[in-house]
Amino acid sequence: MLRPFIAVAGLVVVFGVATGAFFWLSGSGPSDPISRAAAPFGYDLVGWEWRHLANRWLYNIGHLFDDGPSVEEENETLRRYFALSDEVTALGREIAASGLMDVATLDERRREQQRLENKVEDILERRLTTVLEDEGLTTSLPLFSSVRFVFPPVDFEFDRPPTVLAVSPRDEIRLEQAILLRSGLTAGEVSSLEAETAATGVSSLVVDIHAVAFYPSAIPSNTTYEAAVDSIAHEWLHQYFFFHPLGRSYFDSNVTRTLNETAANIGGRELGRLLRERFPLGESHASASAPPATPQTPKIDFRKEMRDLRAQVDALLGAGEVDEAEALMEERREFLAENGYYIRKINQAYFAFNGLYADTPASRSPIGPKMTELRQLSPSLGEFLRAVSGITSEEELDGLLAQSQEQALTPP
Repeated sequence: MLRPFIAVAGLVVVFGVATGAFFWLSGSGPSDPISRAAAPFGYDLVGWEWRHLANRWLYNIGHLFDDGPSVEEENETLRRYFALSDEVTALGREIAASGLMDVATLDERRREQQRLENKVEDILERRLTTVLEDEGLTTSLPLFSSVRFVFPPVDFEFDRPPTVLAVSPRDEIRLEQAILLRSGLTAGEVSSLEAETAATGVSSLVVDIHAVAFYPSAIPSNTTYEAAVDSIAHEWLHQYFFFHPLGRSYFDSNVTRTLNETAANIGGRELGRLLRERFPLGESHASASAPPATPQTPKIDFRKEMRDLRAQVDALLGAGEVDEAEALMEERREFLAENGYYIRKINQAYFAFNGLYADTPASRSPIGPKMTELRQLSPSLGEFLRAVSGITSEEELDGLLAQSQEQALTPP
């Protein structure tokens, strides 16, 4: 019975999460030529919040006194939903490839998936909440310290996330702007916007993002069960950090953003794994008649290729050889495509945006290895996340790591 009251509190305070994201992701203002170029494609954040913010709580109130489905019934709902996601994706590709206009089956599958959305969202929110409680990621109200609950409440919506216009200087890799754009831009619109912004002397890239931590979070519906769970956990961590120093300092610098994104990456993946282990789906959501996929040995080591490329680009830019760096990035992009890794464009903006995630091959930041080691030395995921939520600099991360290393060497 406590959940509805927590929900009301959540509606009031977490507006700040979306508001802060809006101001950073909206760029530097309408007088900026890049912002002016992006304005026709801007994302309507206020409209999105208006449409979605109350959905989950209205659903919960409407089902407050229901007995609820069994675990197996919940699992069957999840299996069906993500099987439909696979079908919708496959049908969409077939229609795009063949040019056929008969989309009746695709529309039918989409409608069935939409009918299941609220149920699936509720199931996954409750299950992630249980895992967060297991990890001790809870809080309490003054005068009621014995009552612990997850805050902010886990809340997400299946919806198509926006895209982002990422902007970096050409002579160094540094994220200068990241402007929210609506989803569904055509290839022509993307090309035109990138060309117009590049004409101002910067490196720019329109980036598809997997999810975004509005409140509720926006998670794509055309995804796998595993990816959805990881994304829901990742975006919740951004909302959790918002109420701690790590989140409040997000917009201070690229270092604080990298600390935040890397912690959310590491924590989100592990929370997703813990959820799947705690609530196994049993039978795979994939079609039982589908033949097992034949594992293929990668032709190249993608992570190594990207890390090597980033190092070479940094060296060339440091020497003032901008044109050479850009030529190298295009050459390696073509090489990666020939070996099964298609990336639409690799440039300074690509590395600047993706480099915020320091545990990925697009980054050379030492924050990634340090954060990974700190997690390995932490007694639990919950303790790791509580510890990093209190830092605001790489120096403070170093202090946590040194303390954990010392404790690891101390005999029990």
